[in-house]
Amino acid sequence: MFTSTLLTVASLLATNALAAYNPSCSNNVVTYWGQNSWGGAHLDSPDNWEKPLASYCEDSTFDVINISFLTNYNLTGLPVLNHAFHCETTYNYTNTLHCPDIGTDIKKCQDNGKKIVLSLGGGNIYTYGLSSDADGQAFADTVWNMFLGGTHKYRPYDDAVLDGVDLDIESGEHTGYIGFINRLRSHFEGASKQYIISAAPQCVYPDANLGSTLSGAWIDNNYVQFYNNPCNLANMDN
Repeated sequence: MFTSTLLTVASLLATNALAAYNPSCSNNVVTYWGQNSWGGAHLDSPDNWEKPLASYCEDSTFDVINISFLTNYNLTGLPVLNHAFHCETTYNYTNTLHCPDIGTDIKKCQDNGKKIVLSLGGGNIYTYGLSSDADGQAFADTVWNMFLGGTHKYRPYDDAVLDGVDLDIESGEHTGYIGFINRLRSHFEGASKQYIISAAPQCVYPDANLGSTLSGAWIDNNYVQFYNNPCNLANMDN
């Protein structure tokens, strides 16, 4: 498996001085933001819903925040995002979100030393996939231009430049992810900042959707899912 760092995934908040992501450490803390998962099941408690992105960048709790999710690659058009109630405005005549407030928060978080990464995929209620290297390479160009260091007419977070991509791939065709990663890395060469490519496989090995990608392409950080599968940590005594 081509991975360089195993990081801890957490979702609890604490208070301390600000800290910055360090790729040489194994104790960076990562969380996912953007789905308001708890709030979706507790519609009568809006005070406890997921807060704006910047509010999770005010202390040392998290080093990396993965923004979830890019849910539909729409390879013949523009990709589709889902950020729950945080952003629901689209560019005219498209299904692509335009989220300037999130863009402002991304830059605030980065100023505080956090890495903000776009997560692709999500649970199998979404439709996505890359069925060939050609699809993967073309989609990598789109992601680079719309979310990372390239340029595009439709940038969902305006001039905010994300710090990489995360593959939370739980369904769909997955043949093209090696081509996707390799093309992204070609864009990273000579870039003015260091980018992250991470993955979130199930703990069952090899992962049904990411196994070939993990063995065939370089993944910087690997966030193993110990939930929603047979090795759920809730069953650790069984």
